[in-house]
Amino acid sequence: MKTLRLLLLATFLPLASVSAQTPAITPDQIANLKKQLKALEEEQAAHLSQRNASAGDVFLRASSDPKAAFELWEKCTKLIVFDREERKESEFREWKDGNSEKARDDRFLESLMIELKYVGLSCQAAEAEKIEDVFPSILSYVDGLSRMKELPTNEVLQSVANSNFAKAYNLEALLGKNRNWESVPYSIRGIYNKTILPHLRDNNPAGLMKAWDMRIEQQTRLAQSLNTAMEDAERELRLAEGDRNAGAKKRALQDLVKGDRSDMMNSHDKDDFIREELPRLKWAKLKDQFQYIDPSAGAAGMLQFVKEHITHELGEEFMSDFKNLITTMEANAAASAASN
Repeated sequence: MKTLRLLLLATFLPLASVSAQTPAITPDQIANLKKQLKALEEEQAAHLSQRNASAGDVFLRASSDPKAAFELWEKCTKLIVFDREERKESEFREWKDGNSEKARDDRFLESLMIELKYVGLSCQAAEAEKIEDVFPSILSYVDGLSRMKELPTNEVLQSVANSNFAKAYNLEALLGKNRNWESVPYSIRGIYNKTILPHLRDNNPAGLMKAWDMRIEQQTRLAQSLNTAMEDAERELRLAEGDRNAGAKKRALQDLVKGDRSDMMNSHDKDDFIREELPRLKWAKLKDQFQYIDPSAGAAGMLQFVKEHITHELGEEFMSDFKNLITTMEANAAASAASN
């Protein structure tokens, strides 16, 4: 045992001796290193910002041309699914041949171009110093979104941070960290609730009523468009049921008509929209008028709205909400008076 201890000491003593002789780094040297690292960090941030802006430009350019959009989708899919996974070139060619019909699929192409436009806007928003820099663009985007002619595909029903475009350009972290920005391209509701309305409440309350009118008009138009498209798809599916050659189109229609749909699509179902979504939108508009613009006019409007919906299935919800708002306002007024 004593021999073992001597051997261990003999092994580690030289290391301890070297460690003791290693010169210590001086405070000035540390300060200089930190200064250089900060400069490098700023250079890297500028590079990343430029890269992100360049990627956003690429997406926005492709979003205006179906052929360019399809080619960019194909390129990014190849990079993510095949190149990075080191799969065979023959596998990519087989995939490409199997998806060639999508280049002529109006529904797929429209959703693809909308997705690209929103990914581009999301890049701009993530790099913008303030939301005003992209505010006009997002207002224009939601208006265009409400005018979609085709039913959406999965490309616009998922977060842009999870898209192959974001993965190809290494933008997942950038596009996933903005809490004040809706990540799903198709969600008019989320875009208004996370970006447009909060910005106006804080910076331009006078613009709230116009924004609410726009939102109600856009979501109403979207509901009408979605239901017309769904009825057309159901009609096509009935015709395709007896067609043995319908093949891929029939399967696509079955997925569309019978498959799962996003909350956004479900809330714009013809009956659900008129019965639930539209009254809640109108109520929310009155709440903003009450809380941010004109309490007297807002209260009068809300009172009238409750009267008109007293037997509606949401009447109890509106009544309870109104009572809570009045109680809160009364308590705030009493607290303010007491502090003075």
